[in-house]
Amino acid sequence: MKNKPVLKLVNIFIVAAMLLTVSWSSVAVYGENGIVGQDIAIYIGGQKLAFDTPPLNKEGRIFVPIRYIAEYFGGQVEWDAENQIVNIRNGSTFISLKIGFKFAGVNGAVKVLDVPPFIYNSRTYVPLRFVSEALGKEVEWDDQNRVVYIETGVKSYTTTVAVSNSTATVNVVKVFLNDPTIKLEIVNAQDQIGVLEPFDSMVKRKNPLAAINGTFFQVADTSLPMEPAANLVINGRIEHLGTPEKYASTFAFTQDNQVDIANVKMKLQGEYTYIPNPELERLYTQGWYIGTINRAMWGENSIRVFTPLRGATTRLNVDGINVIVRNGEVVEQVTGTNVPIPPDGYIIHLGGTEVRFKDRFEVGTKLHYRDIYDVRNSSHPDMWQEGVIWGALSAGPRLITDGEITLDPASELLDIPKITGQPLTRSALGITQNNELLMVTVSKCTIQELANIMKDLGAYNAMNLDGGASTSLYANGKFLATPTRKISNALMVVPK
Repeated sequence: MKNKPVLKLVNIFIVAAMLLTVSWSSVAVYGENGIVGQDIAIYIGGQKLAFDTPPLNKEGRIFVPIRYIAEYFGGQVEWDAENQIVNIRNGSTFISLKIGFKFAGVNGAVKVLDVPPFIYNSRTYVPLRFVSEALGKEVEWDDQNRVVYIETGVKSYTTTVAVSNSTATVNVVKVFLNDPTIKLEIVNAQDQIGVLEPFDSMVKRKNPLAAINGTFFQVADTSLPMEPAANLVINGRIEHLGTPEKYASTFAFTQDNQVDIANVKMKLQGEYTYIPNPELERLYTQGWYIGTINRAMWGENSIRVFTPLRGATTRLNVDGINVIVRNGEVVEQVTGTNVPIPPDGYIIHLGGTEVRFKDRFEVGTKLHYRDIYDVRNSSHPDMWQEGVIWGALSAGPRLITDGEITLDPASELLDIPKITGQPLTRSALGITQNNELLMVTVSKCTIQELANIMKDLGAYNAMNLDGGASTSLYANGKFLATPTRKISNALMVVPK
C-alpha cells in the first residue's frame, strides 16, 4: 500500500498529465538521439564533483545521476519503482519527478520542466539546474569553460528581524569558502598600519567581491595615532599587537580558506642565530623580548618592532635607539624618531630604559623573531601556527562557540557601554559548519540580539566586530552598509 506522500504526488502527476497533449515513453525517448556525454566540470560550494560517469546533456540541459544529489546536497532520495517516481527530501523541501514526465512536484506545487528526467544505462538522471534551484541553490553556467557553479563565490541578501520592540535591517553576505577561485585578505587603510581611509576608497583600490569593516581602533583622541586596538596577522606573520594581554576573539584564515574563530593571545619572541660578542653567547637560549609591533601607543620603556607594513617610516615620536635589520642581520644603530624602515627588513626600537640593551644588537648580529599563539575555544587548533595562519584580526566579544551563544564581554575586557549598552549599529563575522563565512551588519540591536541573529543565520562560531560609525559592508558591486567615518582596516574577499 502506498503512503500518503506518494499518493499525493501520483495525483499531482495525473492532474499534470491531463494538461499534456503528447504522451511520453520513458523507453523510446531516452535511448534515441539527444543524449550526449559531456566533459563538464561541476562545482558545489567551490568543491569539484567527482563522477564515475560524466554528466549528460539532453536537449541543452545538464543531467546527473540521482545518487549524486544525495551525496553532494545531503538529501534523501526515494525511488518508487512501480510509478517510476523519484522523491528528494532535503530539510523542509520535498521534490518529486516522474521518469519521462515534464511536470514535477515541489512541496505540493506543480512545476514545468524543460526536459524530463530519464533512465540511461540503468541509471536515473535528473535535471541538475531544476533540482539545485528547487533546493534553494544558486546555479551559474560558464559556457566558455563548460563549468557549472552551484553556490560559489559570494551571495548577499537583506532581511528584517524583530528586536527590542522594533525591527532591524540585517544585511548578510555569505562567502562560499570552498570556492577555489576566491581568497580572503586583510586590507589596511592606505596599505599601512596605523592610519585611516574611507571604506569606499579601500573598496575602489582593491575591487573585492565582498568586504566588511575590521578591528576597533583609536579615534577618540585626534592627537594620538589612529592605530588598531587589536591584533593583526597579515601574509602569514603577526604585524600588529594591540591587545596582547587578553584572549581576544580572533577570526583567522589560511591560504586554502580554512577559517576559525578562537580566543587568542599573541606575542612575539626574538631569537639569535649569530652573536659576534662571545661574552653574550648566553643570549642564544635567552633571546630578546618584543613588547609590540607596528604600534606607537605603548609604554615608553619598551622594545618595539616596525616592519614595512607600518609604512615608509616608523612614525614614532619616542626617542631611543633604532636597530636597523636587513635580511636578518643588524646593519646599523641610529638614534632619533620617525626613522625609515628598510623594505627588506625591520626596525627594532629600544625606548626609554631599554637602550641599556643596545650591546645585544651590535652590527653583525643575526637574529629573527617568531610568532606565538596561545589559543582557547578553537575548532581548528592545529591551524594556529606561524605561516599556517595567513591572516587574522581580533575584535570581540565572542558571540557563539560551537553552536551555542557564549557572550561574555567582561572576560575580554569589553564590558563597556559602547559594546554592552543601548542598541547600536553592529557588524559581525560568523562561520557555518559548511565552511561558509557570514559577513553581517545590523541596523540597530543590542549585543545579545546580535548573538541571537548570528545563531539564527546559521553561524556555528561568531564574533562581534567594530560597529557604530564604522559599520561597513560591500558585496557584488553594491554597498550594503556605509560608515560615517574612516576606518582602519577591513576583511575582503578577492579573486585568487
